Amino acid sequence: MTGGGAIELEGLDRFLKALAKCDRDVVEAAMTGIEAGASELIADAKANLRENTSVVTGLLRQSGHVERKKDDITAGFFDTTNRNSGYALFVEYGRRAGKMPPPDEIAAWVYKKFHLKDWKEALSLGWAMAKRIAQRGTQPHPFFGPAVKKNQSKIVNAVRDAVRRATK
Repeated sequence: MTGGGAIELEGLDRFLKALAKCDRDVVEAAMTGIEAGASELIADAKANLRENTSVVTGLLRQSGHVERKKDDITAGFFDTTNRNSGYALFVEYGRRAGKMPPPDEIAAWVYKKFHLKDWKEALSLGWAMAKRIAQRGTQPHPFFGPAVKKNQSKIVNAVRDAVRRATK
């Protein structure tokens, strides 16, 4: 084929900018929907923990939150001191026998659970409990999984509704 032609579109740059803005608006709306749904999920998981009789100190409940950094949303139970980094997993799924948990952390739990006045007694009991956990493990007390299951469709609906509002 010989010859050729050129097509010139006026306003293409404005169209591309408007399209990029629409994309940003839709992404922001979706992120807002996810964040709202994740907040409900964490609230339900905290309610599940309140109903769980093995939770004593409240530290696990306090560690539950939603973090948003740019286009990344993380929801869960996090310990900022890194001392109890796996605690939520052990409550959710239990702990197999074999490895002893940190006795000092068990001692702090014992101290509060049994309203002890003597830290040495708490350390002694904490050591004994840690040893027993190492021998027998612990039972699971699911709190996060049920909250995820309960909120799964709510989160999808929140994102869908937010995106619909942004695209109108």
